[in-house]
Amino acid sequence: MPDSDNTIRRYRRSIRTSFFLVLFLVFVGGVVRSTGAGLGCPDWPKCFGLWIPPTHISEVPDKYWNDPLSSVNGQIIFNPVKTWIEYVNRLIGVVIGFAIFLQFVFSVLYGPTTVGKRFSLLALFLVLFEGWLGSKVVSTDLKPLVISLHLFVALILGCALLAALFYASNRKIPVSAFKNDKSVERVLWLTSLLIFLQFFLGTEVRSQVDVLFRRFDFEFRDLYVQQLNWSFYVHRTLSILVLIMMVLQILRFAKRFPVVNLYQVITPFVLTLFLILSGVILVYFDFPALVQPFHLVLGFSIVCAQFWLILNHRFSDPSSNGSA
Repeated sequence: MPDSDNTIRRYRRSIRTSFFLVLFLVFVGGVVRSTGAGLGCPDWPKCFGLWIPPTHISEVPDKYWNDPLSSVNGQIIFNPVKTWIEYVNRLIGVVIGFAIFLQFVFSVLYGPTTVGKRFSLLALFLVLFEGWLGSKVVSTDLKPLVISLHLFVALILGCALLAALFYASNRKIPVSAFKNDKSVERVLWLTSLLIFLQFFLGTEVRSQVDVLFRRFDFEFRDLYVQQLNWSFYVHRTLSILVLIMMVLQILRFAKRFPVVNLYQVITPFVLTLFLILSGVILVYFDFPALVQPFHLVLGFSIVCAQFWLILNHRFSDPSSNGSA
């Protein structure tokens, strides 16, 4: 039994590592977007046709001087800082690919449940699809729709890893912990719906900001807010409703579950407070580049935290503690 427990812990550790690497990549992707480094490498998987990116314009191969993704009127667009930001983003993606492949191997060798193995396999397929989608982000010249799809696939990948982590234990059984408390269930699902809607609206707003970045070449940021459409104002207002629902969610859960489990409902609430703070900074301080990645990863983390709450309190045995 000790050997079995150790192997399962190793498997769960590999899933956690993969999940936090995905979070880190989302943050780095936010840096890429906020600094305009998305086309720092105009091709994929190489960068300017090289496995090691150039550090000086003289190192850029001649054919890229007339490439529509890397030049304008025969003049090369080259910024070594942006090039290496994008390339590091890709390297982290490769590391994540290996990490997720490793957790899949561990699931085959040590996974205690069939469901957990299926989610580990799903994560492997998703990371491969995400890599392919990353190439399309470059080849489509950073189309907002493709970038948003890239983010949503990353979100599904993160949730798949959380599901694999959840089912990587024999203590979990698929029964409802709320079968006798419909009011708690309604609050849980309504809050979850609002969180996902808020994430979707945030993605729409980010797409509009990306367009403004390119239109104004990352200048005149004080003019961006007045250029945004209705989705920004709905996104801003809805954040208050989400916060209220999270308070109600905490109150509902506090009456039913021990203190040891309350972190699962408090975590989304605390993350939302920081998300709102970062949103205020973005709007009133002209979209500082440093804050945008934090805003993105906070929104991503809130969806994942709420998904973890659903897993632990909708599909757990009420007698289990649901710890990670």
